[in-house]
Amino acid sequence: MPSEGGTLTRLTRNDGWDVEPAWSPDGKQIAFINAPGFNAGPLRLIAAEDGSPVKLAKEVLARGRLQFDPDGTRLLGMFALAGQPDRLQWFDLNSGALTALNIASLEAYQRASMKWALSPDGKMILLATFQDRPGEQVGNNGPSTDLWRVPSIGGEPQKVTRWPSRIYGLCWNSEGRGAFVVTDRGVAYNDLWHLPLERSLEDAGLRSEASARQARKITFGQADEDWPSVSADGRWLAHTENHERATALVRVELKSGQRQTLGLDHVDFREPTGRLRLVLTDAHTGDPLVARVSAKQHGGKFHFPLGALYRLTSGVGHFYARHNAEFTVPAGKFTLQAWRGPEYFIHKQELEIAAGETREVTLAMERWINMPESSWFSGENHIHANYGYGAWHNDPATIRDQCEGENLHVANVVVANSDGDGVFDRQYFLGRPDPLSSSRTIIYWNEEFRSTIWGHLTLGNLSQLVEPIFTGFADTTNPWDVPTNADIADRTRAQRGTVSYTHPASNPESPYDGAYSAKGLPVDAALGRIDTLDVMGFGYGASLGPWYRLLNCGFRIPAAAGTDVFLNRITSYPPGWGRCYVKLTNGLSYAEWMRGQKAGRSFITTGPMLEWSANDREPGDTLRLDAPRKVRVRARASSQFPMKSLELIFNGAVFPTSVTTNNAGELVLDQEVNLDRAGWLAVRCSSANVSLPGGSTLAAHGNPIYLEMPGHPLDARADAEYFLAWIDRLEADLKKRDRIPVGLDQVKTQLNAARAVYRRLESAPPR
Repeated sequence: MPSEGGTLTRLTRNDGWDVEPAWSPDGKQIAFINAPGFNAGPLRLIAAEDGSPVKLAKEVLARGRLQFDPDGTRLLGMFALAGQPDRLQWFDLNSGALTALNIASLEAYQRASMKWALSPDGKMILLATFQDRPGEQVGNNGPSTDLWRVPSIGGEPQKVTRWPSRIYGLCWNSEGRGAFVVTDRGVAYNDLWHLPLERSLEDAGLRSEASARQARKITFGQADEDWPSVSADGRWLAHTENHERATALVRVELKSGQRQTLGLDHVDFREPTGRLRLVLTDAHTGDPLVARVSAKQHGGKFHFPLGALYRLTSGVGHFYARHNAEFTVPAGKFTLQAWRGPEYFIHKQELEIAAGETREVTLAMERWINMPESSWFSGENHIHANYGYGAWHNDPATIRDQCEGENLHVANVVVANSDGDGVFDRQYFLGRPDPLSSSRTIIYWNEEFRSTIWGHLTLGNLSQLVEPIFTGFADTTNPWDVPTNADIADRTRAQRGTVSYTHPASNPESPYDGAYSAKGLPVDAALGRIDTLDVMGFGYGASLGPWYRLLNCGFRIPAAAGTDVFLNRITSYPPGWGRCYVKLTNGLSYAEWMRGQKAGRSFITTGPMLEWSANDREPGDTLRLDAPRKVRVRARASSQFPMKSLELIFNGAVFPTSVTTNNAGELVLDQEVNLDRAGWLAVRCSSANVSLPGGSTLAAHGNPIYLEMPGHPLDARADAEYFLAWIDRLEADLKKRDRIPVGLDQVKTQLNAARAVYRRLESAPPR
């Protein structure tokens, strides 16, 4: 595109996402990465004039930024011949040789999220490194960034300064005496700053009023400004901004400060084009719908309307269309797909668009099941609208489109911090459902409370945000490990809110391990501070173990769902990928849905549907038996894909049963089972997902029915011992961190009170 805006000309057209473009110094070639998953992939080189491929001396993989050496014969980037590119290296365009930079003291950062930029003369590299350490949460050791200069041939880096917040991108100015950096200093979005590099900012007294003029803020938008680039003559600064939802390009004349958002008047595909017009309806009612749509040219790219907040999920590019959409595409054959949550069949069709043709296609979305007709309504607890380092900017209208497009009835969108003081989306919190909610899509802005040691909580049904919104982040306004999660739960309950631990575990072999694991979970369960547990989300398989053990200890904590999606990023799951279906007898309302989730009248799923009972009791109920006896269990599991399994779980173990398949392809369990002790029963199931390559598995899990049997208790000794060892390890980690300057007695009281609960269970005699 011309630097003043105008016609956008397409240069590449093959499969994959073409990212991280870099111009050669003479302007005749462009290097980029052809990334299947929008991250890493093979390096490519084309002629800038017409996009024709330029053969490389050797096939090499790349990840992240690319920059040419000033003589145009080498590229700097994260390269590798095979595997994950994780080292900063020079790639010789003539020989194909890779030359790694020897930066011994920063070796660990080359395998992390280091940011870098090559100086205009090619002699120096500016590096930005964070304080993060392996196995710890991002931001645990503070949000500050260290800036380094290192010779481009490698060597010992020279520290320039420690900047007090994250730096997400950077480039040198044209003279090589300063840098434009992307940073969230003091705010919850990215701005551009200019930093002098001629001498250390710390030596210049960055904290003084005089030094504030040396580090100069360039942008002041209410969303993100990012990706700075400076023209060779130093006249122009280009960057992105997304305050109008989608990413736009801005050109700034540095001398005058005049800004221009670059307009786009035409897209030149350099081949014949047609128009694709989509109409979305419900196949049964004929009503207009919102849905997730994908249009991919055979052997080519995914295509989207200009300005659409497109995303990439499981290798498929998509956007959300409200009732209809129309956009220009190259003439040719396309695969068209549409999704509307797990209750609708995936729509897929092949079509061809001729040059000059406007092809109208009606996407009549068909249900395979209608859960609200049976009084089941879906929702989830953990959706991020705008969460740092994302391409787009969401508002209630775009969140509504995405949640309605997934047929999600209750969407708990969370206010949260990421790795510093900035709190995202605080401005949208109202303490009640968002005004853009509808009768079938309720949006409620709530909170994720994030501790770097205790674990993360999703707080629901809030009338006020619970402060502080985070703890345990060094060098922020809340660096301490207090208040504890139990304290936050009390503050939430005081306003009749609900408390759930989210993404509890990621390591099935050792659920305690993991930077974001719920380390405070057994403490707060014993103290009665937890209403639900976000079992369905990433780490579902790892989270089952701790949940089962808590149930074995007698804690009636229902499973819920928290997908933890990031809707401003191009790569992430859709909202409601993991969801909780709650049975409501009087129709959908937010308050009733949250009460039903808390009561466990529900099941969690990524696709299959599940209903079950025991002696006509339903999930969340208690079944009281006076002695060991037979109980009739009925369950039915269904999916739009072939079912694989249906299992009965009794006190955490699979109970042998006979499962049949009916004429509809559903798995059915109808059997009397002998139960000899108290505890809990639940069912779980899985189905194939033939819509994805490799046929991944989808899963559902019913919430428990609790069994009471006087004189025949569940033996919880092993589970109690497990959690006692867990709490001992947690206390040791708390001492090692040493981030409780006040309130230590209260923390010890909570830990010891939890221990007392498990010791009573541990010492209880077996039946």
